[in-house]
Amino acid sequence: MSALRAATAVDPDAARRAAQHILADRRFRPSPTPRPLRGPLRWLADRIENVFGPIGRLISTVFGPLISMVPGRVWLVALAVVVTAIIWIVMRRRRQRLTTAPAGKAARVAPTDTDTEDPDALEHAADAAERDGDLARAVRLRFRAGLLRLGDRGAIRYRPSVTTGEVRTTLRSQRFDDLAGTFEAVTYGGRAAGRPDVDASRREWPHVLEEAGRP
Repeated sequence: MSALRAATAVDPDAARRAAQHILADRRFRPSPTPRPLRGPLRWLADRIENVFGPIGRLISTVFGPLISMVPGRVWLVALAVVVTAIIWIVMRRRRQRLTTAPAGKAARVAPTDTDTEDPDALEHAADAAERDGDLARAVRLRFRAGLLRLGDRGAIRYRPSVTTGEVRTTLRSQRFDDLAGTFEAVTYGGRAAGRPDVDASRREWPHVLEEAGRP
């Protein structure tokens, strides 16, 4: 009888609160470890299932346990590796495009800059562009002036359609190669010109002309 009276004396609300407190313990909750690819992988599995039917169901069956078994930390590392590889591939292809693609194009400065064939006038125009902050135009104008002076010295056969590849082959000058690389990146690759590019253009062209010899 005493045991029965003790059992009936228990407050139901107090017992419910005690049970909730016990179940709220961390031991009874799933691990909060993040799984950043859970959503994308499930979305991919759903799309494949809709399109390919049995193949989609097979992939969903394979990826489901994989998502649950692999810790979120591993997914983060795998995602970082994939992103790094993609960035490396994109940058490598961009460097290859800047190095090789413009070689077959006309190495002249864009004709809309100025139509003069006077290297001194081009130098003055480059100085004005530099003062106005148009550094890309300054690089293009000085490059065209340099080509004209190389033609005047007989170092190259200058013509408006001469290419940087042709001049590279003729001069075999590392200084010119560097200047041409900057010119190609700015003119054809869309890279913004900086103050070091302008300074190098002004500094290195006299050395290129000196290496090419006097007229």
